Amino acid sequence: MNKLLTMELKRAAKSPVLWLGALAVIAVNIYGILLSGYGFKIFTTTFLLENSSLICIILAVLIPLYLGRDFENRTVNNKISAGYTRKEIYLTELIVSAVCAAILFIADIASVFISSNIAGLEFSGKINMTEFAFHAVIAFVCIITVSALYTMIVMISHKQIISLGITVILTLALLTAGGKSVSALNQSKDWTDPVTHETVENPLRIDGFARTINNIHVLVSPFAQAEFHSSMLSETEAGTKEETSLIFKDFPYHIEFCLLDILEMLLFYKIGLRIFRKQDLK
Repeated sequence: MNKLLTMELKRAAKSPVLWLGALAVIAVNIYGILLSGYGFKIFTTTFLLENSSLICIILAVLIPLYLGRDFENRTVNNKISAGYTRKEIYLTELIVSAVCAAILFIADIASVFISSNIAGLEFSGKINMTEFAFHAVIAFVCIITVSALYTMIVMISHKQIISLGITVILTLALLTAGGKSVSALNQSKDWTDPVTHETVENPLRIDGFARTINNIHVLVSPFAQAEFHSSMLSETEAGTKEETSLIFKDFPYHIEFCLLDILEMLLFYKIGLRIFRKQDLK
């Protein structure tokens, strides 16, 4: 399997979509930090983890095009004929997809720090590097879970165009739904009326059953979590973490995201491998 993994990693490294995606993430950060003006003070943490949803979209294009080519060219059949088991093939592709996700994630984080250093931005007055590291690990696990889902879809559907359509449509739909839930959860209790300048109850604030439903959505959907990632860095006021959690409310980090993501990752792997093993490759 090591030989197969090395070969697939080299093939992935030649994918123009991977490097165009990395350049897109870097360009977004350069534009946001170096080429844009703001009417308020910005920090390095203002931009960290902001591109998680963009990375999901890039992976939704990259993984179907990369893996789907193996089925279109019957390369998978050749691997089986060479003596590799279907489990080895599936696991290899899962690892390669995760590595591609890691490259995009690292490109995003590194470009934010480099651009911020050039712009002379402060890191943050609210969180330190250790706290950011915890948040970054949580975000990374989420991105890997998304790549595992895409791998399952491609390994089951086989067809490059079909899997591409499924992943892109699914991603846009789930990111949109996740963004709505995150926006609803992040509404403050009070709101300043722009006309009277009086502080009144925020009409967009949700509580009770509606809040529980949206919390469940963010808890179980890695796409909703991707929309939530940048919010994790601004959870500094007492009660904020508790209000956006269903479990581990008193824990300072959203470790529940990691636990659910890992379980979902294993589920995607088990389902995908089980179906892939039974399919007739033609």
